[in-house]
Amino acid sequence: MPESSTPAIEQNTFETQRTETEENEDLLSSLERDPGLRIPMWDYPYEKRDQIRRAYLKLKPYQPILKSFSFSGPDSHRRRFQSSWYKKFPDWLEYSPSQDAAFCLLCYLFSNKPNPNTKTFTMVGFSNWKKVNDGNNCPFITHVGGSPCSAHNNSVRAKLDLLNDRGHIRHALIAQGEEQIKRNRLRLRTSIDVVRLLTLQSCPLRGHDESETSENQGNFLEFRKAFARYNDEVSKAIENPDYNAKYVASSIQKEILQIISAKVRNHIREEIGESKFCIIVDEARDEARREQMAIVLRFVDKNGSIRERFLQLVRVNDTSATTLKRELCLVLKEHNLLVENIHGQGYDGASNMRGEWNGLQALFLADCPYAYYVHCFAHRLQLALVAASKEVSSVHQFFSNLNFIINTINSSPKRHDELQARKTAEIEDLLLSGQLETGRGANQIGTLKRAGDTRWASHLQSIHSSGEFSLVSTGARPPQRFSHNTKRILTFNIKIL
Repeated sequence: MPESSTPAIEQNTFETQRTETEENEDLLSSLERDPGLRIPMWDYPYEKRDQIRRAYLKLKPYQPILKSFSFSGPDSHRRRFQSSWYKKFPDWLEYSPSQDAAFCLLCYLFSNKPNPNTKTFTMVGFSNWKKVNDGNNCPFITHVGGSPCSAHNNSVRAKLDLLNDRGHIRHALIAQGEEQIKRNRLRLRTSIDVVRLLTLQSCPLRGHDESETSENQGNFLEFRKAFARYNDEVSKAIENPDYNAKYVASSIQKEILQIISAKVRNHIREEIGESKFCIIVDEARDEARREQMAIVLRFVDKNGSIRERFLQLVRVNDTSATTLKRELCLVLKEHNLLVENIHGQGYDGASNMRGEWNGLQALFLADCPYAYYVHCFAHRLQLALVAASKEVSSVHQFFSNLNFIINTINSSPKRHDELQARKTAEIEDLLLSGQLETGRGANQIGTLKRAGDTRWASHLQSIHSSGEFSLVSTGARPPQRFSHNTKRILTFNIKIL
């Protein structure tokens, strides 16, 4: 937690404590001291009763010392309350000047409903003073009762339980909740550390089979087990999760990754500060055939070092210059980066990117006169290598023939199906002869890939894909299962250099 937040937390804590103190003072000042004028305890809201009981116990029984207590009884033998009785029953005896009667504070506080056994000392009040000095028949003594289960003694135990704050169920629940929170946080922290480690090493998180009976549940779950073996607390937290708080679901993993990526982007934004920056953009189609735009920022940090940071991957509906600019501006606005601070652009040589009039670089250059466009050096190197390879006749002839074959097969569904059928039959023969092993994800039939002048490693991938179908080999001949026309088109003889 940042140090700057500590004073604010301390201030909030102090204000909370001050507010609670003020509330307690207000409550004490609002309580009726005269027991004859109090409202019954059961008329208070249930959630406020314990607070009121503590307040009355803090004030102690109301035992006023008057110069002269009121007389009552027949004129021939009038009697009155004696202040000396306070000393005999100091913990509960109270006197009401308004009612000229004695009450029991404890029975009043811990009576949640009218009780005939305590009605005299809680609601009506006792005022038959002549019986007080009647030995063991004293009403005060009989009110206390000789049985430990009398109504008064039950109130005494309720008082002790209330004052025993540590034994209150609230504290037991709080302690249990704190322990559960501690275990949940430890379990979640372990999941976060595993996700960070696997992400840093560019390893997949999920496994093919994550069931409890699986021998290999995937990197994420297996690394959690490894962490648990070296820490007993982590092991207990993982092996005994509270309810469903395991923090291993794919949605939890994705959420952790999203939080980490947000923190990384915020850190990049802090690195840039208010300085100028350049944008490097490239778009590509993923395996799901969705267009993705990668955004990289190049800038000079506060220490004067040149940095290149991958900022975000954005899905776009199309690759037109206006669409790419709109999405780029949205990303920059999201991170509070001004378009006016762009002082450089780096793209490939596609017309939608480098177009002089309607390309992406032209659209940004119209808004930012210093956003100069530079053709991506990686693409320029790729184009230079392609141009140099064309000067070697054998290499040029090899890739020309290879592209011709791939285009010929892919342009015709019939030829493509014949090639797929031939490969399927070949795999079946190899499986029957025992030369191939079966397994999950094994022996998959791929597709032919065409080499592109601006695609890194596309030439090597084209050779590999063709090799899978046995199209590229020394003295290669068209497969026998192809039709006559297909054989005639595919006939060639190439020597691999």
